[in-house]
Amino acid sequence: MPSDEDPLGLVQENSFFPRKIAILYSDDRREYFRTEEEYLTEAGSREYAEHVAVYVRKLGIESEVFVGNETLAEKLAKYEPSMAFNLVDTVRGEPALAPAVPGLLELLHIPYTGTGIFGLSLSANKYVMYQLMRTNGIPVPSHQLFTTASDMIDPALRYPLFPKLNSEHSSVGVAENNVCENERELRAKMKEMFEMYRQPILVDEFISGKELTISILDGVNKKVYAVERYSGDDSEHNIVTFDKKWVNFLDMSYSKFEDDDLRDYTKEAFDVLKMSDYARFDVRMDGAGRYYFIDPNPNPYFGPPKETHASYTIVLDMYGVEFKEVLKRMIQNTARDAKITSSLWG
Repeated sequence: MPSDEDPLGLVQENSFFPRKIAILYSDDRREYFRTEEEYLTEAGSREYAEHVAVYVRKLGIESEVFVGNETLAEKLAKYEPSMAFNLVDTVRGEPALAPAVPGLLELLHIPYTGTGIFGLSLSANKYVMYQLMRTNGIPVPSHQLFTTASDMIDPALRYPLFPKLNSEHSSVGVAENNVCENERELRAKMKEMFEMYRQPILVDEFISGKELTISILDGVNKKVYAVERYSGDDSEHNIVTFDKKWVNFLDMSYSKFEDDDLRDYTKEAFDVLKMSDYARFDVRMDGAGRYYFIDPNPNPYFGPPKETHASYTIVLDMYGVEFKEVLKRMIQNTARDAKITSSLWG
């Protein structure tokens, strides 16, 4: 339990660790999700949370997992954790409701890992994130937001064009035929996506070239780890479709990619989009070496790389950053920030 001398319940020995951590995960009941794709991105969320809890316990910290639904407040009040790992991506199947979880943790005065209410709200609207990045000098593709498949197409956009869901991440709705070479293909693909997912569609100019994915780990200093990502086949466009990411993920391969400009852009995007602790960015690089940020992901799929095949930690592991070290840094970062602000809680 917290005390006057130790308001966060921290173990003050050789490290800045809490005594008790709650691991929060998404409620993955099938009936919450409109499509099988959306469901598959969350299926098994308790199992993945348990993998994280195992590593937390290896650090000598008590840990339990809790589902992120209407029972969460009562269970956390009873458990009294010093900190929470927020791994909740959806509430009742909706990514737009995910900010409710950090909101609850704020009300309960429980420090938590990951991005807060504002940053998670931004992440549910890719179009808004694009505008924020572009305004701050971070390159994004030329794009247009569509609310129906019959909206007028900006004549300045150049084919091929690439439609994607405005509120979804995790490659949901992405297939090889998302690369549209003409208006007929674009409107047919958008009609299919609108009927299936019932949300606005962001259309990018497709950037032909390399696909990069970047893991960033926050702390006293932000560390950026970038790799080139290969989709595991000889397809013309080298895009990461839903099937490649969630079904045939073992065919994915990576190689390190380091560039100071890319590192600076990533750090700036992390701050502009109000992210915290960790994030992942997908970037396309064209034949002239120009970067285009296409998918910022706060609180990306997270877990030990061997057990969960989470691309975020796979990238860090390639750079020699073991999962237990990632946990330590995130725990200490969250604890430090909470201690600094705890005087404001009264």
